[in-house]
Formats: sequence, C-alpha cells, structure tokens
Amino acid sequence: MEPKRAWGAFSIIIVLVDAIAVALMIDLGYDLLLVLAVALIALLVYFYVLYKRYHVEVVPENDILQFEDPEDLRILSAIYGLSAEGEETDLRERLMAFAKAHGDSAFVWVAPKTVLFFGTALEMPPAQRVAATRSSKSSLIQKKADAMRPRIKICPICDAEARESGSTCEECGADLELYVALGESRVGRLMLSQKAGKVRRKSRYEVPSLREN
Repeated sequence: MEPKRAWGAFSIIIVLVDAIAVALMIDLGYDLLLVLAVALIALLVYFYVLYKRYHVEVVPENDILQFEDPEDLRILSAIYGLSAEGEETDLRERLMAFAKAHGDSAFVWVAPKTVLFFGTALEMPPAQRVAATRSSKSSLIQKKADAMRPRIKICPICDAEARESGSTCEECGADLELYVALGESRVGRLMLSQKAGKVRRKSRYEVPSLREN
C-alpha cells in the first residue's frame, strides 16, 4: 500500500480514538467545551507533526549521484520504503528509478512499517488521481556550491568539533558541507538523525583491537 493511503487509513483510527475519548470524558462529567478543545488541539498537533515529518522531499537524480557512502543510500531507501538490500549500484539504481517515477512532484509521503501495516489491514479503495502540475525541483544539496557559509563548528553526524579549515570531519569522515546542506530539508533531517544514531552506537560499542605482546 502507498504511504499516503496508509496514512489515510491510520488517521481514521486516530480520529475514531479521539472521538471515543471525547465521549468517555463527557460521560464522566467533564466540561463539554474543555473536552472538545483538548480533542481538537490533539488532532491539530497530530496532523501538523504528520505533515512536517512524513511529507518529505524527493531527492533528485543528480543529488543521488553525489552520495558516496552506501550507508546513506540504504538509509534513504528505508525512508522511502524501498528495499535496502544489495550493493551500492543496486541501491543507487533503485533510488534513481524512484526519483524518476516521482518526477512530477517535489514531495512524497513516507510512512514507518507500523503505519503501513495498519494501512494494509484497513485498505481503502484508491482515489481518482488528479493531474499534478509539474514542478521544477531544484537540487536539495545544490546549496553546497552556493556562497560561503559560516564556519561549521560541530559535525552533524558525530558531534565532534570541526577544524577551522577543511570540509571533512576528522572523527567520522563525514562531508560537513554536504550534510549541513542536507539538514535544511525534511528528508535530509531524517537521514541525518538515522545516520548519526548508527555512527554513535558504533563508536559506543567499538572494541579496540588487542595488541600482541
């Protein structure tokens, strides 16, 4: 099931739960206006977070070619709900095909596996598609080549202090300009969050090699 339709089905569950909670609170004698206000605020917060976090940019084909770390390609594939298996070439081809298939839109809905499961269980008939206006997608990481930015002080991946010159983190090897530019987009922030978590877990549990006597 497509993430957009899955979110539609999942949102129906949320609205129903909200309505049941309202009915129970009113039945217990709580003030009607107060209960309705809280329920409305809860729904507004839910839909705001949903839109801001899971309605993300489609990474253009030119940007996909700039990713050199296969782990970045795996993370991006997982965000878009694609298979993260295979070699670097397989991952890149899969992402390129995804970007080409969504070439008429700058944004796309993504969803975690839990939401996709609920969506599949409560699958709704597909709605008739409205012809979308083709949008001109600018590169998400083109800003890397823009005018000089303020000096990057902290690596967005491992939180290590960046040196005054150079664009590569000495601790984790991350391209600082690339990842800072990515952090200005929704899909980039999702990528950075997942990649930073993996790098920190790896450094936390990394066992030093034993020296031979």
